[in-house]
Amino acid sequence: MSRASFTFAPAPELDGHPGDPLQDLLDLEEVETDLYRSRLLFADHYALYGGQVAAQALRAAGLTVPPDRLPHSLHSYFLRPGDASRPTVFQVHRDRDGRSYSARRVVAVQDGKAIFTLSASFHAAQEGPDEQVTRARPFPSPEECAPFTLPRLFSMESRSSGARKPHEIVPMRFWARSTASSAADGQLLHACVLTYLSDISSGLHAIEDDDARASASLDHAVWFHRPVRMDDWTLTEVVPHSAAGGRGWYTGSVFDTSGRLVASFTQEALFRHVRRESSA
Repeated sequence: MSRASFTFAPAPELDGHPGDPLQDLLDLEEVETDLYRSRLLFADHYALYGGQVAAQALRAAGLTVPPDRLPHSLHSYFLRPGDASRPTVFQVHRDRDGRSYSARRVVAVQDGKAIFTLSASFHAAQEGPDEQVTRARPFPSPEECAPFTLPRLFSMESRSSGARKPHEIVPMRFWARSTASSAADGQLLHACVLTYLSDISSGLHAIEDDDARASASLDHAVWFHRPVRMDDWTLTEVVPHSAAGGRGWYTGSVFDTSGRLVASFTQEALFRHVRRESSA
């Protein structure tokens, strides 16, 4: 993931929307039943950020389930590179609607080709045990951390503490919160914003060196454990676990300011030797 400056086309004028980029990014156009299209387009050709297409696909799936059912997990695959200057169409398949669970599959398409697939499960809230084994390690509060810019993300404020390793574009641990007004619009939107954020920091940066680098994401999964407000601070921590066979794998945890584990995620990405030009 690189720090790149870019411009994007103004979002369409929408009733009741102030034109916030993240809000417009998640506000999909309903083309027909179970078929949605992205509205926000970049002005120039730019690689489509994986967290964007994942958040939009989850949003499309969530628009087809009863309002009392919220996502508890998603599993996705990145099939082809996307172009952020072109619209993405999301086809939703209603696999099942049970008494308390709904299952949806989404295929994201550009130029007639599938670029991304997502399977998501939605659950009506119910009472049950609430236990947490994983705890956040001690880390300075947001007020004690220095601000930094998360590359490629709209409407996100971020802070971290301590020196980064040479290859860490995004810190392995950081606070973030949304500044978008859309973050106040219910738990589905909060889950979409969390998904949008979850792909930005690769835990594989910690094991990169001059000879091996992480690149394109292969798959991504998120589990939503507890309700979360993404317009409040959340602490993201990523941990690398393995690199072999040209692939690397890492996991991540998201905590709120009270230390509750609100979500977990995992990703596999390409992890290969750096190609070097042979000298003549």
